[in-house]
Amino acid sequence: MVLTVGKILNLPAMQDGTLLAGKKGLDRVVKTATVLDAPDAVRWLRGEELALTSTYPLLQLRHRLDHFIRELVEYGASGLGLKLNRYMKRVPQKMIDCANALDFPIVVVPENVAWVEIITPVMSSYFEARAGKVIQPELFGGRLSQVSLVDSALQDLLGDLNTLLTNPVMVTSPMDGLILSAPSNPEPDMQDALALLEEDGWACEAIGANRAFTRRTGRRTSIVFTPYEQANGMTGMLVVVERNRKLSNEELDHLGYAKVLISLKVRQIRADQSAIFERQNELVLSLIDRSLGNQTHAALTARYSGMGKRLHARYVGIVVAFHDIDPIRLRGLSNALRVHFSKHGETITGVIANNRVVIMVPEDDERLCQPDIFREQIDTRLLTIGAQEVVWSAGISQVTAVEHFYRAYEQAVQALEHGRSTSNAGGVNLYDETGFYRLFSKGSMQPDVHRFVHEWLGTLIDHDKRHRVDLIDTFRIFLDSNGSYRETARVLNIHHNTVRYRISQITEMTGKKALQPKLRLHYHLALKLLPLVS
Repeated sequence: MVLTVGKILNLPAMQDGTLLAGKKGLDRVVKTATVLDAPDAVRWLRGEELALTSTYPLLQLRHRLDHFIRELVEYGASGLGLKLNRYMKRVPQKMIDCANALDFPIVVVPENVAWVEIITPVMSSYFEARAGKVIQPELFGGRLSQVSLVDSALQDLLGDLNTLLTNPVMVTSPMDGLILSAPSNPEPDMQDALALLEEDGWACEAIGANRAFTRRTGRRTSIVFTPYEQANGMTGMLVVVERNRKLSNEELDHLGYAKVLISLKVRQIRADQSAIFERQNELVLSLIDRSLGNQTHAALTARYSGMGKRLHARYVGIVVAFHDIDPIRLRGLSNALRVHFSKHGETITGVIANNRVVIMVPEDDERLCQPDIFREQIDTRLLTIGAQEVVWSAGISQVTAVEHFYRAYEQAVQALEHGRSTSNAGGVNLYDETGFYRLFSKGSMQPDVHRFVHEWLGTLIDHDKRHRVDLIDTFRIFLDSNGSYRETARVLNIHHNTVRYRISQITEMTGKKALQPKLRLHYHLALKLLPLVS
C-alpha cells in the first residue's frame, strides 16, 4: 500500500487532526517522516518525507514562512505536520496562501499525539511496500518473511543473516553512530575487518550480480561489503567477514535483499532519533535565548522531563564548530556527534544553524570538560566515522545555573572565537583562560598591543622569520619553566645545551634584558599578547 498525505489524515492518531492548506496535494506520496529540529533542517530532507515540527524552530522564521514552504517543496517534502498552541498559535495567512498555490498540504497534528504515533505507521507502510518486493519465502529460511520489520531490532536481522551465511556480519552507519555486529561480541578479527574496510590499497575485486559487491583481502582476513545508503556525505556499509568460507553467488543474492532491509531499519532508527533530538534542540535553543521568560523555560523543562529525562541544576556549555566543511557533510558530522554524546551520561545536545553543536554537560561530569579528554572524544569519534581529516574547534564555558545557560553558551562561543583568532583552528579553549585576552582584544587597544609586542619581541620575531627557527617558543617555555634549561629541554624534546645556545642568542639580541628579573614581566606579557598580534 502506498501511503499518501491524505491517508495519513485517516490514521487513528490523526482523528482530531485538520487540513489547513494544500488540499490538491493530498495524493503526494509519503515514504518516511522526519522531525525538523532546527530552522534550516529543511535542506537535509531527502524527498517524499512528511516534515513534522512543534513550530518552535519556525519562530526564527516568522517573517519568511512562505519562503519556508517553498523550500519544503524544493527539497521534495510531501507535506508539513504542525503542532499549534504550544509555540505558534496560528498559521499566518501568507504561509497558507503559499501552500495552496503550490498544492502543498499543511496538516495540524493534535497536541496530545506523540510523533512516534505518526512515524511508526509511516515507516510500517514503507517497509511493507519495499519489503514485499524483495523478500522471497526461501530467503533466510523464511524467517524474515515472518518478522515484523517495524517491531524487530536491527540486531535481530543481523543475527538471522549471520546464521544464514555462517560468517560474522557488520553494519556501519557513521551518521547514526552505529557499528553493530553479529555475533554481538566481536572477536579480534572483526577489528581487522573494520580497519580493512577503512583502508585503501588492499587487493579488491568486484563480485556478484551487476558487480554490486566488493571483496577486499588483507590484514589476515577477507571481507565482502556493499554500501546500503549515501547520506549527508557519509556511506553506510553492510560487511561480511569471510571467516569460515567464501560467499557463494546465491548468498550474495541474499545479501542484496538484506541490505534493503537494513536500509529500512536504519531509516526507522533515524526517524525515532529525530524526535528525541527535536526536544533537545527546543530546550537548548530556548535556554540560550535571553528574551524568553521563565514560563517558557518551565514549559520546555516539563516537556523534556516527559521523556523520562531530568535537568540538572548546573551545566557547563561546550560549543563545537567545524571548519571549511561542505554543508551536506556538516549535517552528517553534527548528527554523528549528537548521537555520540547522547550516549554519554546525561548530556543534552543541540545544533545552532547547523554549523555549531552545543553540548550541555552536567556539572558533576567535569571529566568530559577537560580539554585533552574532550579533544580525544571528538578525534576518536571522527576517526571512527572516517572523518579524521576534519578541522574543528571548541570552546568550554564556566559552570552555570541551568536557568542562565545563555551565559554558558556565550562564554563557550567567546572561548571558541578566541581560539580561532589566536591559533586559527583545531583547539579546545576554556573560557577561564580567555580573561587576560578579553582585556586586550578590544579594537581600541589594538594599536597599543601591536606597539608593545614589537617593542619587546620585534627583534626575535624578525630573526625567527629570517632563519626559520623558533626562538620565541623556546623563550616562552623558558620563562614558563622559571628559567630552567633542563625543563625547557624536556618540554621541547631537545638537548639542554641547545636550549642554552638559544637563550644566549636571545640575550645577545635583547642586550641581556631578557634575563633581568625586573623586565621578565614585560616579556611574559608580550609573549602572552603575541597571539593577538599574529
